[in-house]
Amino acid sequence: MNKYFLIALFGLLSINNVARAENVYVPYLGIDGIFNKAKAQNFRPQYYGANINLGTSYNPYFGTEIFYQQVGRETKKLSNTEKYKTSYRAYGLDLLAYSPELLRFKAFVTAGAGFYVLKEKTLSTGRTTDEGYGYRFGGGLIYQISSNISVRAAARYINFDHISNVDHMSEYTFGLRYNFVKD
Repeated sequence: MNKYFLIALFGLLSINNVARAENVYVPYLGIDGIFNKAKAQNFRPQYYGANINLGTSYNPYFGTEIFYQQVGRETKKLSNTEKYKTSYRAYGLDLLAYSPELLRFKAFVTAGAGFYVLKEKTLSTGRTTDEGYGYRFGGGLIYQISSNISVRAAARYINFDHISNVDHMSEYTFGLRYNFVKD
């Protein structure tokens, strides 16, 4: 019985801290390098690319972010004459929940959705495009260098819906953020 009381008390204190949080609107602009590992039919492509995002924190605990990402081409040799080339681009929205800051570090979790456009090219079939939604879940760390500059590392799992050749993908990002705050 005591553990349920402690869990309820912790929950009430957490809700009270969120309710008392300052409603400070802090927009930011970020750029990330991306490394992705996808699980596709008969192929495990690894992509490198860039992600540009524009987001905001509504208070110290919650925020949203829109993103656009583009990756380079991945090539798999199928035979002496046949090559399979793929690439993708995506855009979407993520929701973020932040932990309290500790020694200039903040942990965060994220959930969101994106629209993914996968391009494929082979000699025999030519160019094809497959598109659908990807549901994104992940987390990471932010290190605040100054009030305006921060560094962020994140890992995400992306599950695809209605993309025929790709099941899911792991995404790893590392980048910089410029926070539009006045000192």
